[in-house]
Amino acid sequence: MSNEALHWNKILTAVLKMPGIKVNRTEFLRKALQPYCTEQKLAMLHNVRPYTIASDEAIDRAAASCINRHTALATTASAIAGLPGGLAMAATIPSDLLQYYYHVFILSQKLAYLYGFPDFCDEEGQLSEATSDLLTIFIGSMMGVHVADQGISEIAKGVAQYTVGRLPRVAITKAAIFPVASQVAKMIGMKLTKDSFARGIGKFIPIAGGLFSGGLTLFTFKPGARRLQKRLKAQKMHFDDGDIDALEYSNIKASFVKAEQSQNNPAAKQTAVIQAMINMANINGSVSDERYKLIEEKVAIADISNDEMVELLSNIATAGNNSDSFSYDIDYELLACDPDYAEDAIRSMIAVIKADEEKPSMAEQMYLTMTAKTVGISKEKLNKMLEG
Repeated sequence: MSNEALHWNKILTAVLKMPGIKVNRTEFLRKALQPYCTEQKLAMLHNVRPYTIASDEAIDRAAASCINRHTALATTASAIAGLPGGLAMAATIPSDLLQYYYHVFILSQKLAYLYGFPDFCDEEGQLSEATSDLLTIFIGSMMGVHVADQGISEIAKGVAQYTVGRLPRVAITKAAIFPVASQVAKMIGMKLTKDSFARGIGKFIPIAGGLFSGGLTLFTFKPGARRLQKRLKAQKMHFDDGDIDALEYSNIKASFVKAEQSQNNPAAKQTAVIQAMINMANINGSVSDERYKLIEEKVAIADISNDEMVELLSNIATAGNNSDSFSYDIDYELLACDPDYAEDAIRSMIAVIKADEEKPSMAEQMYLTMTAKTVGISKEKLNKMLEG
């Protein structure tokens, strides 16, 4: 390893040991995309990439916000003082370099997560072995190093074939990023040598008297961050090809549309609850007066039209006449998108079963269990509801 690469690795090792250097992917994405996504969408971030639940514009805005924040922190003296334990980490490394790269590393992780990269941490929550090489390549991209841009493209192609869980070692190995990282490390190290500092011509990290010049930092950090953002954003095409197949992607999008429809259509959810009650009442082909009365009361308080009320009540089978038995094809997904209505549906179905004060039939038990599972009610919760 060259002296230049060793110089960079010394800084890299010191910064990676600093407290708070790891970014929790899911927690960060939830917070960054909260202004642009519903809670139902945010809940899926652990197994989908951000662009699946948010628009490109929303992701770009979240990225710009991160860039602006870390630019400000890297530029101000308060950021240096605020780093927990960082300045004591490596006495031989200038504190300005530590605080600068501290924000570079954190911002690199955030931008990578926003634009589709998997979690850089392993199962123990520690940055994986490949992280050092990845961060080195990201910094090379910020500096405008062409070979680093090529490295990012190869990495994206490799990880696109896997889920968004942990950074896949196989994909990193296939991408052969170590030689790229070594080249980039040497280039960075060359810019960090004492000769470069003495001459005051450090292109990427201008130093003046051992302290950052706020203005110069502003004009290096932000353009570099934007350059990395542009490069990471360009890799979305690889994730589009390899991440989620067309059918799965379509199903996820359909679920999001359904969730939005659910929020804006309480009448449809009330109707679905009543339909579930009617199906339960009709399941044995004979409806008692008690069950009819219970459903009638539910219909009366529902916020639906008179025509809908009449139609619902007309589809309750006449007692003893199996030929009139009727069953709705219920939109269970509409209920699953709203936990309150999902629970109301199950409680209402249980009330129908218990209206006759008889032991539920096998068909009733099976239908109740199936409906509960479909709308997201756990077996444990269902049992508690039955006991209540």
